[in-house]
Formats: sequence, structure tokens, C-alpha cells
Amino acid sequence: MNITLSLCILIFVSLSFYSSSFITTFDWSLRELVLNLRTDWLNEIVLAFTHVGDAKVLAGLCLLGAIVLFIMKQWRNSLLLIGSILVSYGLNLLVKSMFQRERPLDFRLLEEDGYSFPSGNAMVGTTFYLFAAVLLYQRYQKRWIMVSGAILPFLLGLSRVYVGVHYPSDILAGFALGIVLVIILSKLTAKHAKQAESVNRNNTNTAV
Repeated sequence: MNITLSLCILIFVSLSFYSSSFITTFDWSLRELVLNLRTDWLNEIVLAFTHVGDAKVLAGLCLLGAIVLFIMKQWRNSLLLIGSILVSYGLNLLVKSMFQRERPLDFRLLEEDGYSFPSGNAMVGTTFYLFAAVLLYQRYQKRWIMVSGAILPFLLGLSRVYVGVHYPSDILAGFALGIVLVIILSKLTAKHAKQAESVNRNNTNTAV
């Protein structure tokens, strides 16, 4: 996990030099490849799908998940799930204000305001969906949960390039920071789980 954390930080730092010739070439080459996939019927699907990363959708899903966790008496995880959205969104705004990269102006299928780097949809979407998958996996231990938690943000990020509002480097940077936050949040839940397990074990030994 520490290796993944270090790698994500390295990826973000590397992508922050987005004006370099290497990143510029990467952005335009991959963007052209994605834009060439456009068809009328696919445009409608992607335009609908890309909204799963909208702030209102994420906030609604987060609130629903937090309520379910609260009812299950997982108060700490409920607060962490809410925190995943708030921290990720706040950090994204901060980082965007630092870099102030303008969005692509051509080939847009929808209009978006604000700065481009890193992608808020990719970053906040990764943080929420992947962390929600981690919480579900801790309870049900099904591999498909983690696969779904990874695929959904990936498709979301791809859709942002497809609709023309982000460069690929924006998306990858958003993924990287989102994963960093998920790792930190996962460590907090794992630490709490170990503490709870230790308390339960001590209580059992005392009762015996």
C-alpha cells in the first residue's frame, strides 16, 4: 500500500509539468484517439453517464451511504464516507487554484467552467466510489466489489475526455490524488477495525 501511495504521488508530480513537450504530446495523442471514438449514439450514452461524477449525484449517493452506515451503527465509517467527499472536493479546488490550467476549448459536447487540472470528477469520483467499494469489501469480501469500484471511476474519467472538457493528464492526476485519499481513508478504517477486534478479544478473555 505504501508503494502504491508513493507511486500515485510520483505520477501526480510528473503530470503537474503538463506544459512539457512529453505531456503535451501524450495529451493530444490520447485525446485524439478518444475523440475519434465518437458516434451519435455513443455521444448520448456518454453524456448521460458522465453525470455520475457530478457534485449533486455524488453528494446524494454519499448521504444515502452515510445514512445506511449510521443505521448499521458504523458511525466512524459513516463520517469517513462523508469526509471522503468533503476533503476530496476541497483539495481539488485548492490544487486547481494553484495550477490554473485552462480547459480544452475545442470539440466540446458540453460546457464546463472552472480550471482543468486535476479533474474534479475523476478525483472526487475515484475517492468516493473506490472508498465506498473498500467499505463494502470489508463487510462482504467479494472481489467484484473492488473491481466495480475501480472500473466506475475509470469510465467516468474516460467520459470526461470523450466529452471534451479535460485533457488525459487532468484525468490521470485526478485518479492519482483520489487513490492517495482512498489509501489514507482505508488505513483509518483498518486501524479502527483492529482496535475494535482487540477490544472484543479482551472482553471475551475477561468473560472467560
